[in-house]
Amino acid sequence: MMKYRSDIDGLRALAVLSVLTFHLNSDWLPGGFIGVDVFFVISGFLISQIIKSEVTEGRFSFLSFYKRRIRRILPPLYIVLFFSLLAAFFLFLPEDFDRLFYSILYSSAFLANQFFSKDGGYFDIASDEKPLLHIWSLSVEEQFYFIWPLVFFLAFRFFSRFGKKALDLSLTVFVACAVALGFIYSQYYLLSTHAGDSVYFLLRLRFSELLIGALFAFLPVYSPRRGCHLFQLVGIVLIVGGLLILDKQSVFPGLNALIPCIGAGLFIYGGRSEQAADGWLMRVFQRPYLVAVGLISYSLYLWHWPVLAYLRYVYGTYVLPVSWLLVAVPCMFILAYVTYRLVEQRCKRLNIGFMMAFLALFLLPAFALAGLGLGLKAIKPSLGLDSALLSYGTDVCHGTFDKRCLRGDPKQTPRILVTGDSHAAALNSFVDEVGRNEGWQAYVVTGSSCSPVFGFNENVLPESSREPCTNLKEYVATAYRHYEAVVFTSFWSYQLGKEPEAADPDYLSKLEHTLRSMAATTPVYVLSDVPELAVSPIRQELFSRLGIHIDRAPGEKAQVANAVIKQIVDRIPNVYWVDVGAVARPFAEQGRYAGRMAYFDNNHLNVYGSAALGQLFTQEGHRLFASRQE
Repeated sequence: MMKYRSDIDGLRALAVLSVLTFHLNSDWLPGGFIGVDVFFVISGFLISQIIKSEVTEGRFSFLSFYKRRIRRILPPLYIVLFFSLLAAFFLFLPEDFDRLFYSILYSSAFLANQFFSKDGGYFDIASDEKPLLHIWSLSVEEQFYFIWPLVFFLAFRFFSRFGKKALDLSLTVFVACAVALGFIYSQYYLLSTHAGDSVYFLLRLRFSELLIGALFAFLPVYSPRRGCHLFQLVGIVLIVGGLLILDKQSVFPGLNALIPCIGAGLFIYGGRSEQAADGWLMRVFQRPYLVAVGLISYSLYLWHWPVLAYLRYVYGTYVLPVSWLLVAVPCMFILAYVTYRLVEQRCKRLNIGFMMAFLALFLLPAFALAGLGLGLKAIKPSLGLDSALLSYGTDVCHGTFDKRCLRGDPKQTPRILVTGDSHAAALNSFVDEVGRNEGWQAYVVTGSSCSPVFGFNENVLPESSREPCTNLKEYVATAYRHYEAVVFTSFWSYQLGKEPEAADPDYLSKLEHTLRSMAATTPVYVLSDVPELAVSPIRQELFSRLGIHIDRAPGEKAQVANAVIKQIVDRIPNVYWVDVGAVARPFAEQGRYAGRMAYFDNNHLNVYGSAALGQLFTQEGHRLFASRQE
């Protein structure tokens, strides 16, 4: 029986509190996400110690191993999945509920990391509003548990023929080589493919982190007292350094993941010796309050993210009011404690065999969740909204050139190029209205998340957006001279890096270079962005029907970003600023105009809103190209 170490629970507390702080607001602890990596090392260490001990003593059983994993991990997970499904039924729009249901199915099959690596897109529900996004790490661990016991067992059988001394050394060298190869592969893959967030969740880039725990489990115990204390001190310094130095823009996991992983490994390794017991750092991490948090850390990790995700879905922004957080955080700890006492502890003590555990704690709950989800999908009411209110059009040339790209007066030849990202796509109906009124026709081509400035770095975009962005950039760079004018607009706050998603860090300089280059031969008209809403009007419609009415602070990011872009425009000859945001202000308070939704999310106009903006623009006496004459 492996000796219980309360300092490891203290380390668990540090890990979960780091993740929790990061998820409350990433600005508070930029590297807080590495708490997950600390968990990986702890899991790798404990599991490997258990497996090695049992295999060495000849009492290892795969069925017994997986029975313990089922009792330990699945009951709390299914509790969270169940309540997440119920909450989504009431609070989510139908399409968001569907995505949540699929994520539950994948989570039940230990494939949540695969699901979230492929899930998402510019108009998908935001990452911080996906209640089960955090289950990716649990799926990584479960996949590791399926592979590692077998690999270790085969390696043990192979190396044991060389004797006990050679066996221990061979196993240690074997794991060390696997760790080195894993981190080298991870770093190479991230740098060579520019894969971005899509591979952040995958086992092949993470297995080496769990194996670091195994490596420190297999190393011989280091007994000298000072050395043990030094190992633990260096380990905590590395972890704290990672928390402060790393951030969302760091290449990760890759070699940067070595910082928290080696730190966690050293801390755990230093505590293996009896000589470490009287160290001051050991005493700190054995404090009752830290150990208590460590004991509920699994349930706290499971609960904290859904609580935050649903609150963000309702409130509409990543940064929640302090008053909401003061309620949310105690709720997380209460839910975690209750789950730990009533579910975790009781299920761990269940005296049942593997088959009963497999059926009662895995298979039946998984099928029950699937059945419940299908039933709720079938009865969840639709909002019954007009299709024109739910998109910016299905016939637009957005990421492709084979739809209806021409807008405006059909009697005229297309002499205007309109381009940009999805916010330009959302102005298709606006361009159509204004063009018909002013007597010109435009060719409108856009790309998701892609503002086609010269040299734009499409590798920061989601993988599905990269090739369309490359094609759009090439077309704009070669074709703009063939038009009499270029109309350019984008989701300015996103392109300036003011949104949670990654952006080209050199966007502003590239934009200025592009505008100057185009303006040398062709006049350019830069449109302001429309005001952003606190929450999408579709959600407001749902919440209104549920009787949920919330006062939200109005968004100011669009206004601030517009001012930055206008400063650049104003200093470049033959480039003109067109403020459509001022015309759209009547839409901004509730995202509605004349009793109908003018937006389909918190920053994109829908077909109706875009057309209404064009009508207002002309009715108020504006002309898109009037700035040139003035």
